[in-house]
Amino acid sequence: MLNISSSLVRKVNSSPLTWITIFALASLTFTKYYFLFTNEFYPPAYAYKIANFEADKVFQKRFLVPISADILTRVTPLSFDQSLKCITVLSIFGLLYYFKKILEKLTDTYIGHFWSLLLLIPVSWNYMFINSIYHTYDIPALFFYSACLYLFIDRKYILFYIIFIVATLNRESTCFITISIALLFCDFNLKNNFKKNRYTIRHLLAQTTLWLFLVFFINTLVKDSPGQSYEATYSIKQFFWNMLAGLPSWPYLNNESFFGNPRCFLTLFGCVWVAIPFLRKHIPAFCKRLLLLVPIYLIPALLYANIMEARVYHELNVVISLAVVTGLIQLKNSISINSAI
Repeated sequence: MLNISSSLVRKVNSSPLTWITIFALASLTFTKYYFLFTNEFYPPAYAYKIANFEADKVFQKRFLVPISADILTRVTPLSFDQSLKCITVLSIFGLLYYFKKILEKLTDTYIGHFWSLLLLIPVSWNYMFINSIYHTYDIPALFFYSACLYLFIDRKYILFYIIFIVATLNRESTCFITISIALLFCDFNLKNNFKKNRYTIRHLLAQTTLWLFLVFFINTLVKDSPGQSYEATYSIKQFFWNMLAGLPSWPYLNNESFFGNPRCFLTLFGCVWVAIPFLRKHIPAFCKRLLLLVPIYLIPALLYANIMEARVYHELNVVISLAVVTGLIQLKNSISINSAI
């Protein structure tokens, strides 16, 4: 009787209608509150200006979503704002779908849909609760990273490269996709290194060449836009000192509210990273290797990003969530096996 019941539950869970409904509701809910809690604060980065090629250079080169939204307004009854919301809904939906597929690949087991929803804890925290700034390319960047990672793991290379190209038009951080693939698939043992890595190295070189070409093309396209290619960053050293004192040094934080207090910066990713040391025995080796992206990511972030902005840790939301969720899944499986024994 128990086996029949378990089989029925699994059949319901694996039904396309089930996961489509769950992910659609989660995507709509996230988008609703994301647009309620965030705003476009910086005029040179406004989405409509990017769509009209009037934004500052550093923002203009990330034109995919604003231009797509502008096209949608021309061919559908949707307004520009509604088009941006639709793209966000689709991005979250795709993010949850591909995150689930990656979890199944890395744990080599079928997982329930609700495991994927755990990703929304750090994403919601970083992009809504301790962030008040909206940029059109933020959420799609998470989707593109997850999609490319899964497609490469699943060896669907044609679709991978198509999405890689489109993703670079959204944000140039697609270079971290290539680095992630290197961390996952390269054998760093010096013995027979090239022979073992030859196939992966070909892909890495192809992606690097493609990325450099696209970045050059985009920079040429926006060369007449005002401003610089990289904006001046605020002093992180001053921010840390002010954070300890509870003083605002980041102009977009309202420290009169709890979530606007600079000390909330210490709660990045909803503090889910705290679980990683406790789950280390259960986290798959691939996810442990992928965690090396964290220090690699922080090097350019310290140079070119305002790292006190919770929204700038795009791909790391997925990387850290993969480590935590796969660790929890494997821990649950281990407990189930021990209980059965």
